Amino acid sequence: MIYPVLLVIHNALRWLVLGSLLASLGGSYVGWLRNRSYRPIDQTLRVIATSVAHTQLLVGFYLYAKSPIVSYYWKFSPDASEAPEFRFFSLIHIGLMFTSVVLVTVGSSKAKRQTLPQQKFKTTVIYFTLGLLLILIAIPWPFSPLATRPWLRSF
Repeated sequence: MIYPVLLVIHNALRWLVLGSLLASLGGSYVGWLRNRSYRPIDQTLRVIATSVAHTQLLVGFYLYAKSPIVSYYWKFSPDASEAPEFRFFSLIHIGLMFTSVVLVTVGSSKAKRQTLPQQKFKTTVIYFTLGLLLILIAIPWPFSPLATRPWLRSF
């Protein structure tokens, strides 16, 4: 069955999404604040972060369509107090993650079209920071009150 394998992949991709966004943001903040030129590595990091986020979203869409938790929620609409994780994965997680990837995509596209280096950095900083914040809210961390998942998922 592919579903459990994709759950592991989705969990691993979470760390790649976070790492690539942080790397791109780190370079963009430094470039913006220090007024440095926009280098090929800055573009590469921006494109990698956007691509990894898109890949994660596609895997997430498949998991959403096949998820027994989501299926149960849409079939029976349980009360939020009964099981908050049903509502979290059926509405909150997918909605915030989709929105965050849209923000990252729009930011990447707008940054690419800027002519001045400082505008490229600033655009990346604004959109990627907002996207990252939504992602951090929407991840089912082990300490989350809405739904918990392990730091690392295994088979």
